[in-house]
Amino acid sequence: MSKIEKFTLGKGRTTKSGEDYARRYLEMTVKLSEQHTDEDFQAALDMAEYLIDEWLGESKPPQVPEFNPDELMKHEGWKARKKDDGSYAEGSLSWGWDFADKFSKEILQILEKGPLTIDKYEFNLNKERTLVSAKKKENRKGR
Repeated sequence: MSKIEKFTLGKGRTTKSGEDYARRYLEMTVKLSEQHTDEDFQAALDMAEYLIDEWLGESKPPQVPEFNPDELMKHEGWKARKKDDGSYAEGSLSWGWDFADKFSKEILQILEKGPLTIDKYEFNLNKERTLVSAKKKENRKGR
């Protein structure tokens, strides 16, 4: 089965004012990234519907968790390897990790959907949901 790469969503609204009818129709085309997940598709579909409803005046707030990217970008306490004394060497935004309980539930909800890229850094949540990792993305020439 092929994966959906692009979709178009359209909605219309007809209102009556006295004897006259006013019709409005809006259509939005969304192109998804090559490596999108089913959750990404659903989020894009929900957001497209929300935007069209907003423009038509029928909006309801989307169920998208809000978060502050500074929580990841300015996080203090990134760790590296474990030392002989049981403590951890200091990590960095370019390569490090920290325990998941050091981050807000909004960050964890977003990372559950897959890797998050902010600027030139990528953040991940491990499968066990116990560690958040950070690394600098490789700069691939020709892409």
